[in-house]
Amino acid sequence: QASATPPFHIGPARVAYQHCKRVWRCGRRTGSRMVSSSISTKFSRRHSWAAAEDGQPATFLKIRLKRDGAVLTPERVSKQHANGIRTTRFTALTWLPKSLYLQFRRAANIYFVSIAIVSTIPFLEAKWQPKVLTVVMILVAQALKDLYEDCKRRSDDQVENTRLVRRFDRETESFEEAQWCDIDSGDLLLLEKGDAFPADTMVCASADSTGTFYVATKSIDGETNLKEKFAPQAVGDLVDPKDDDKDEEGRPAAIALRLFDIGLTISLETPHPSIMDMNCSLSVNKGVPSGVSNSNFGLRGCTLRNTKWVLGVACYVGDDSKVRMNSFPPPSKNSELERFLNNCVLIILAFLLACSFYFAVASRFVDEVTLPFYQIFLKYLVILYPVLPMTLYITFEIVHLIIGVQIEVDPLMKDEATGTNAQARNTSVVEELGQVDFVFSDKTGTLTANEMRFAYCCVGSATLGPFLPDGSLPGPGYEQAKAAIRSGNDDVRAFFDALAVCHTVKIDQDGTYQGESPDEVALVEAARSVGIELEARETAGSSVIHRVRSPWGVEDNEVTHVLGFTSDRKRMSVVCATKDGGAVVTTKGADSVMEGLCSGPLPSEAVRALGEFSRQGLRTLLVARRRVAPLDFAAWRARWDQASSAMEDRTAKIEAVAAAIEESLTFTGVTALEDRLQDRVPSTIAMLREAGIRVWVLTGDKVETAVEIAKSCQLIDSGMRLVEVVNATSSKDCTRMLREGLEGPPEKNKSGGGRGIVLDGSSVSYILEDKKARTALYELAVASSSCVCCRLSPLQKRELVELVRQENPTAITLAIGDGANDVPMIQGAHVGIGVRGKEGSAAVQACDMAVSEFSFLGNMVLCHGRKSYRRIATFLCFFIYKSVALGWSYIVYAHAMLFSGEGAYPQWLDVIWNPLTSCAVVLILASDIDVPDKVALQSPHLYAPGPERSLFNPRSFARWMVVATIHGILSWCVPVYWLTTEPERLERPLTEGGAFWQASFTAFSTVFMTVHLKLFMVAEKPLQWIGIVALVLELVLYLPIALGLGSGLAPSHELLGAPQKVFQSWRHVATIFVVPVLAVLPEILQAFICSYSGVRRRSGRGTGTEADRAVSRQLVHSGCGDSSDSGDSSQSDGDSSSEEHHGVCVC
Repeated sequence: QASATPPFHIGPARVAYQHCKRVWRCGRRTGSRMVSSSISTKFSRRHSWAAAEDGQPATFLKIRLKRDGAVLTPERVSKQHANGIRTTRFTALTWLPKSLYLQFRRAANIYFVSIAIVSTIPFLEAKWQPKVLTVVMILVAQALKDLYEDCKRRSDDQVENTRLVRRFDRETESFEEAQWCDIDSGDLLLLEKGDAFPADTMVCASADSTGTFYVATKSIDGETNLKEKFAPQAVGDLVDPKDDDKDEEGRPAAIALRLFDIGLTISLETPHPSIMDMNCSLSVNKGVPSGVSNSNFGLRGCTLRNTKWVLGVACYVGDDSKVRMNSFPPPSKNSELERFLNNCVLIILAFLLACSFYFAVASRFVDEVTLPFYQIFLKYLVILYPVLPMTLYITFEIVHLIIGVQIEVDPLMKDEATGTNAQARNTSVVEELGQVDFVFSDKTGTLTANEMRFAYCCVGSATLGPFLPDGSLPGPGYEQAKAAIRSGNDDVRAFFDALAVCHTVKIDQDGTYQGESPDEVALVEAARSVGIELEARETAGSSVIHRVRSPWGVEDNEVTHVLGFTSDRKRMSVVCATKDGGAVVTTKGADSVMEGLCSGPLPSEAVRALGEFSRQGLRTLLVARRRVAPLDFAAWRARWDQASSAMEDRTAKIEAVAAAIEESLTFTGVTALEDRLQDRVPSTIAMLREAGIRVWVLTGDKVETAVEIAKSCQLIDSGMRLVEVVNATSSKDCTRMLREGLEGPPEKNKSGGGRGIVLDGSSVSYILEDKKARTALYELAVASSSCVCCRLSPLQKRELVELVRQENPTAITLAIGDGANDVPMIQGAHVGIGVRGKEGSAAVQACDMAVSEFSFLGNMVLCHGRKSYRRIATFLCFFIYKSVALGWSYIVYAHAMLFSGEGAYPQWLDVIWNPLTSCAVVLILASDIDVPDKVALQSPHLYAPGPERSLFNPRSFARWMVVATIHGILSWCVPVYWLTTEPERLERPLTEGGAFWQASFTAFSTVFMTVHLKLFMVAEKPLQWIGIVALVLELVLYLPIALGLGSGLAPSHELLGAPQKVFQSWRHVATIFVVPVLAVLPEILQAFICSYSGVRRRSGRGTGTEADRAVSRQLVHSGCGDSSDSGDSSQSDGDSSSEEHHGVCVC
């Protein structure tokens, strides 16, 4: 920042940069290689810098504006589309190879391709056409899907690259429209109000004579407030008085010509992703360089606001711009259920290889088999391929897509105020919504409405308030403050005067205030309500005038420096010059920091008020002032100018100089703001706890405030025994306190239950550094029902998520937040949910699911999550079941034929198997409903199967495979051995359409009917209209397809005439319908007995509610026996589980 520039902002919380830095550090600490390597790639990526003349790499790019145009030193390698971007994954040459490479990362796809290739070997005499066709269709379909998604990215890139901006043409001496992709370093750009910056641009002039301009950075850091920036004062003199006579249209062109005439030189540092750091310099006519900082730049993607126009020089373009260097992709997330599915696929694949190897070995002991070992092995490898369905992963994605659509159209998660629905941005993790063990939630803007209201204040020895309105009446605090001001109370007057001056609030044209945070706006509005009003905010040279109107007149406060708030400083200050050459420093910040900056101890009344305000859950700030003598202020200002012009370590030097003037402050007062809870937050958290989910609320508030908010959220009960781990001095100290808390009694009285943990930020730092302390914290958190952890940084939030994942790799975590500082936490959890709040869209852009309110989380998890887990788990088990059931026919027939390498069915039947059995499975199970959403919300214990992984685990998978084995053997053996004689089965060659092929077709039809009947039994509501349509369609299509294959349409003629003969024989038709009923008869009887003797008897007593009956139905389907007993025990178990496991951790 040049010495004479307007107030320099140290940095009002540029969250995107902090997030980038923290993710980088987190990647290094936790081994998150993808994130850190992605950033490293950004650093080492082609920077477009050519080598210097001496062969050494250049560290600066110099832009010289000469009369004949801009000169870059060193020159770029290529100037064509220097500012173009490309986010596509493929090119025309790499699309197919790269897409296939990505598909072959799944072992199943490699197996399918191998089978297709093997089937083409001539000596196997296999019908290779259906297998090759199926594999090609699957691979091409996935490749086309990748191409479609990439075309959408290319279309988005094209829209971005072809946006227009006005660029100065040196030849015509006017501004001409140019596409963004054609912008290069050194181009002079003219942007008007509402335009976005196409590149990182150093602004040289604006419509405001002082060079002030405002930008919206929501697309970069997620913050919705406007940022005030300035043109460097070194070029401010270019706007000559004579230029003021020109019309407004000709003024930018005149300034542009003067920029070329004076020989402006800009020296740029090597590009890096730190948004806050911009250590560049500029000089005029080869004069002394002056520093240029981030406050002089409009970054790519920022939008010009509240300023008619600005003129700037494009500096960093294309991939060298800040936003592009921070655009690393979010981490790829695969659900735990999909990973288990991959393991199941590998097990089935190993089983198929083992069976083929076994058959080949067994054939060596059969004299009749003359084929070589490897031919038998390959034959059975091809024959058994239907056991591992090729369409498994495609239908898996289709189910995900259907569930994602259901989430997005759910009216219960629609924001009535904005008309916005929930959004499923990553449907691959929907099933994990039904298996959540831990919920990590931000507080401000997520649990609270982020609507600050001035509640209380403490001035001197008096506490004023409450200021909160009582219905339609204003709070009594305003009258108290006005009365104190009228009576001449200088302390109250100075306090509210400080609130009206110490801020960066801007005034819109309609008179409303707009600030960088709702806290600032609430404080300025409170001062206005008591008669001390910020009337105007104007620029005057290098200063900003805060004009304040009060009962004693109008006063202009000349703000020369603004020392901005950062998460490290935890305070902000304004320096106002006085008429005698001195200054008044007004500072407000967290009491933990401000107390050490005051010249003496805080008054006892202030200490008492801070504690009382915190216990009420209010956000507190301490306000203090200091007068600086003229000589001291002049010396400090010289140090500030020197630090601002430094070319190395500028940020650290500026912060050191800022801290020097924020010392020996005089206490002025304490503010207390209320951030009200959002609607239905306590009931939502109560439902999540009852469902067995541990809820952690992570906040930066002080301990007392966090505890009170936890109580209001129903996270902490009055009877809890709190284990306080605060002000720890070492990791050993933390471990000791955690162990003592774990060994003590879980409650302090009989009215309450469970333990509660209280942690502060410093203790969390020690815990995260020590393995034993981490384990102790996790064990205590599991045994506790709440954990209050405050004063957390965004990095610590993510590290707490990772602590749980590392201590319990099987636990599913969910993180929810609304701000850019929540992005690391959201990306670190298994499922990230972004709340559309007032802190921008960064959290929504990084999340897997997006909602408008925290209360929608209950419906998202307890309804859609529970249904998604149940649907997908059942779908996967059933889809594999139906293929294994068909595969057992080949295995049984292989033993009967003494491992001769013959197939049990005509090869074209296995081609129609998956198409004719998949549609109904997908549509019925993807929309299946066991209980209504209302009942699920009323009975949160129905969520238990998800966290317990009871529907898709090794035991349940094995149970499905046993059922598939029984059904497969029964469906093959009964038709074949009842409808054929041994000579007919052993006849060689088999007669086309003969008795064996008729029995084979009957067996195939029996399996077909069995799996559909099993689907009817598995589904809770199989008679939904969409399921009935799909089921009838499959059954109706099966008959003509089978008759068509029997009429000679297939290349092979084993079935010639067989289907026609089967449907004309009552024995064959009876087998097709009777055997499936016998196969699922035990399940039919069990369901009937349980339903009649359990649910009917329970409801007959007149004591069961709708929720209780829903629990009974759930128990029936999980095989728990008599629901009259099980229902009661389930309720008691649920209560017991709530006491032992349904813990809450508030951080």
